[in-house]
Amino acid sequence: MIKIKNLELKLGKQEIFSGFDLEVEHGEKVGIIGGEGSGKSTLLDIMAGRLLPTAGDVEINGDVQTVNGSVYADFSDLRKAEMSAIEKLKRALDGINDKIILLLDEPTKSLEAEGVEWLINFLRDNKALTTVIVSSDRYFLKETCGRIIELGDFEVEPIRIDCAQLLPSTPSGAVPIVLEANALLKNRDGEPLFKDVSFAIRQGQKVAFVGRNELGKSKLLKTLAMAYQNHDETGGCQHGKINFSQGVKVFYMPRVYTGAAAKVEFDKLAFGTANFLLLDSPTACLDLPTMEALEQSLIDFPGTIIFVDEDREFIRAIANRIMDITPQGTVDRIANYDDFLANETVKLQIKDKYRGQ
Repeated sequence: MIKIKNLELKLGKQEIFSGFDLEVEHGEKVGIIGGEGSGKSTLLDIMAGRLLPTAGDVEINGDVQTVNGSVYADFSDLRKAEMSAIEKLKRALDGINDKIILLLDEPTKSLEAEGVEWLINFLRDNKALTTVIVSSDRYFLKETCGRIIELGDFEVEPIRIDCAQLLPSTPSGAVPIVLEANALLKNRDGEPLFKDVSFAIRQGQKVAFVGRNELGKSKLLKTLAMAYQNHDETGGCQHGKINFSQGVKVFYMPRVYTGAAAKVEFDKLAFGTANFLLLDSPTACLDLPTMEALEQSLIDFPGTIIFVDEDREFIRAIANRIMDITPQGTVDRIANYDDFLANETVKLQIKDKYRGQ
């Protein structure tokens, strides 16, 4: 279906490809990974005919359809703002057949766990559909691709995170509580982003905020950051209190949208003395090697972390406590992500919390 031989591409003085070969057979699912600037999306552009190579042979036998995870498609007959990411994806893939070559560029970036599972099952069910996937989602690639192609140089400087002094154990030897939240409520346009949010976080816990309430997760994380930064126990909530223990030093990383901006945030963190991290989608714009370096640094971090992220392998590697932040309260469990998703009680609680949503 796809034959590329001796591909060369120069953009200005920069050489993207030199002597690159690739063959993809009918029905194959091939993943493309690499560092920032290694040519992953550029390769899809060449396959789709949107970009001509400097030299080499590119043979495509079939119609090409590209689906970009950040946009999916421009639906002129529907307001995109009213569609969820999975609805956009399903609409973009409607009518796909095995005569089409499907090019997926970071297809899981805007999807929650349910959406990722739907796409995995879609590709498994369409066994004869030839698919080339650019993705940093290791779980998704592992579940869908028969082989992985690495582009570029994978040498990445490790992300090292220094830690301020941790709080001492209590006189009874218990691990100290570093954050308490009680009955938090935050509305937008009269509807709750989150409500009835109460929890106590102990030092060393690494907590992932998950679930379908995408805006609510990030807003709760920002609310905690505002409470710390402004010495305001409400954090801007309509109701509830937030209390960080004395001696806690918080670093908050908001969501950023370029790899360069992410590097600036990590540099700030490396030169700081935080013992409590609030991280909003830290892997959102990272290439795979940088993501793995960050992951290892956070695994080694001895302090406390609360984070929001869409990468399932990242959550699986780091989190030892999971909270689904629904608009109607939380489903909270000290567990790894796989056990959380598989737990029948958790499933029933989540179903009840999202009833009517």
